[in-house]
Amino acid sequence: MTGGGQHTKDFHFPALVNGLDFLVSAVDSLSGDNGQPGPRDVKYAVLHLQAAVETLLKARLEMHSPELVWTKVGAFDQRKHEAGDFSSCSVKKALERLHDTVQIESTIDPEEDSLKQLGNLRNRIMHFGWKDTVVAVQARTIPVLDLLVSFVNTDVLPHVDQPAEAWSAEQQMEQVRAGFKHLTDFIALRMQGVRGQLEGYEHATAACRSCGQFAVVLDGGAHDLACLLCGKQYGTGEEAAWEFIGASKHVSIKDGGGDLDGCGTCGAYAVIRTPLAYSPEEDTWLCFGCGSSFEGVCAFCGQATDLAPRMEDMCSDCYEIRLDNF
Repeated sequence: MTGGGQHTKDFHFPALVNGLDFLVSAVDSLSGDNGQPGPRDVKYAVLHLQAAVETLLKARLEMHSPELVWTKVGAFDQRKHEAGDFSSCSVKKALERLHDTVQIESTIDPEEDSLKQLGNLRNRIMHFGWKDTVVAVQARTIPVLDLLVSFVNTDVLPHVDQPAEAWSAEQQMEQVRAGFKHLTDFIALRMQGVRGQLEGYEHATAACRSCGQFAVVLDGGAHDLACLLCGKQYGTGEEAAWEFIGASKHVSIKDGGGDLDGCGTCGAYAVIRTPLAYSPEEDTWLCFGCGSSFEGVCAFCGQATDLAPRMEDMCSDCYEIRLDNF
């Protein structure tokens, strides 16, 4: 009791309400101020969205059986569980248990890339520092928000037993849906603004490492590549290719590795495999120096080119040389 005789409010966040509170906070921060949140808002949005993922998945596990939240299910102890004195399972393991044991309807893959990218983003913020654009983070988080909203609607809300908790959860989801729609509309408007610059370049447009959108056009003439949506700067084609594979030419060579594959069109050593806008589900051999795409890389000369007929790893030139030697 306070000096004025008033009771302090209890701190009470059941698992589901807690997870949804994190989700509300994340969406509010990402979509606030007409789609233009401040850097601090975006930082906490990422942290709270990752917390929402972990809390909501495990809240559904607990609704089915509390021991499923534990890393070691057989070690479950109710008193330790209530005290929080235990190690909980990973997001990947939670999803595996939700599919295998709880048998949820949602089709969230335990290997879902958007969840991995969010986890990586959260780790960079917490442990290594972080630099990015607001639009990049907004676009990167939309797939995760979409998964969570669908998961809660399909596999969580129908299984809430307490009327008061169900009502509270539905009110929170109304806030989430409104903010999420505002956010997706904002990103869609931004994409519409660059659509004209992307048309016709589908075979030479890669997905941005920051925002995840197919908006990095390799037109053969750009010395300073950048994402048309979020503004992420990549430098030269060679520098961009190394960044896309998450490595460094200097470190690779220092550690005894080699350079990237060479381009059979422009000669730049800037060829990697990556999805393109015209075929987002498949990797294509692409030169970041000139934007040319190829069937593969010749195992004999190391150049990216179209391969000889009926050959899986040899270009026509090397095939002719080998024929002449026989």
